[in-house]
Amino acid sequence: DETAAKARYAGGSVLTEPFDVLDTGRMAVLADPEGAAICVWEARTHKGAQVVNEHGALNFNGLSTRDPDGAKAFYGAVFGWETLALPAGEMWTLPGYGDHLEEDNPGLREQVAQMGGPEGFIDVVASLNPIADDDAETPPHWSVTFGIDDASAAAAKAGELGGEVVAGPLEAP
Repeated sequence: DETAAKARYAGGSVLTEPFDVLDTGRMAVLADPEGAAICVWEARTHKGAQVVNEHGALNFNGLSTRDPDGAKAFYGAVFGWETLALPAGEMWTLPGYGDHLEEDNPGLREQVAQMGGPEGFIDVVASLNPIADDDAETPPHWSVTFGIDDASAAAAKAGELGGEVVAGPLEAP
């Protein structure tokens, strides 16, 4: 309820008012000022995603927006997010998130540093992806990336099942 109020105050909207999901939690559907929708979850008996970064599970999220500065103001006010500038673009960070990750995975901070992760990278929660000025077709939106064992096989399977591969597979650093 508090987050929905913050979203309204920051110029966003509440698409679905907060409601209980049995005893598992409470949720709402919000939209930022550009209209990108995001669901929020207040955990009770169900904490949320238990499996991440594995085949078939959540891997990463990103916001595509035409107004990065407006998005920074909105998500900063609603969630306390900040941004981290990297050579490949900006990432959303939640200060202290790395401390939480370190509790569940002792030594993770050191692993991130050994892989070349810059200071603050362990606090990253999502990517910030500006939509090109000449791209009138792409609406502002949140994307979800799932981990898979073989990107080429998944793309082929999507085609076999009638889906369309719109990008990739491609190599990423």
